[in-house]
Amino acid sequence: MESLGEGHQRTLPLDRNRELLKTAREEIYKTVGDISLPVYIWEPEADKAPQYPKSVAAFFFSSGWDNGQIAQFAPHCVYFASRGMMTMAFDYRITNRNRGGPLEAIADARSAMRWIRLNAVELGINPGKIVGIGGSGGGHAITSAAMLNGFDDPADILDSSPAPNAIVLFNPVLDTSKKGFGLERFPDAGVAKDANLIRAIRPGLPPMLIMHGTADRVVPFAGTYEFAKKSSKKKNFCRLIEFEGQGHGFFNFNLSFEMYEATLMAMDEFFVELGFLEPDPEAGLGKVD
Repeated sequence: MESLGEGHQRTLPLDRNRELLKTAREEIYKTVGDISLPVYIWEPEADKAPQYPKSVAAFFFSSGWDNGQIAQFAPHCVYFASRGMMTMAFDYRITNRNRGGPLEAIADARSAMRWIRLNAVELGINPGKIVGIGGSGGGHAITSAAMLNGFDDPADILDSSPAPNAIVLFNPVLDTSKKGFGLERFPDAGVAKDANLIRAIRPGLPPMLIMHGTADRVVPFAGTYEFAKKSSKKKNFCRLIEFEGQGHGFFNFNLSFEMYEATLMAMDEFFVELGFLEPDPEAGLGKVD
């Protein structure tokens, strides 16, 4: 689990999330040397699955690129599988577990997107309806897949696009300058500058939904506000929902069910709006057990 900086770490037990992770099918999507990276996959029930190829929700756990738990978004995965999407929770390299950092996280997110598309027929999914979802450093990794060039794993098949078709972000790292987060975690300032997503804004980005607490003491809200404002000026669809007075990690199921529900329903509405999910008047929570 990422360090929340406000004493919240003790209040986020992940045992229940780990139990939900056991309901998924595990596959290895990438191997780097002696490191095997798993993806956990949830299929919708037969009566919930659409008649056409499914949309995909691909989750990348919150981290500062040092630690984090792949089970974090398991409740979200179970919920959206119940709504008819194929959902996936991807592991990626971080410092404390498998000698990773921000550059490895970016490369792994790009590899994950390519893995989905290369296996689209076998998975029964629509390769044009993939949502990349991430928190903190995981949010930076998946957004980088849409916005940055390079940073690829040399083993990847590069003719397959690494960009998700839509993005959902929770308190994301978008500014890697000294006024943002993570500058010192890059090899040098030049690389951090190249990975600064505020500097990479251009027209034609995938639609984005960003949710961030205004009282975040870990990843400054100001960077997200600046990103959303500049991206919208470039005519991109970039919806920022401000959660007044909320801190880092406010959206986690085990921290606040109210905030979890609010952010989950915002995601559901976003997916329906994009045509990635069918409207469901009975969509709701309490179905994750």
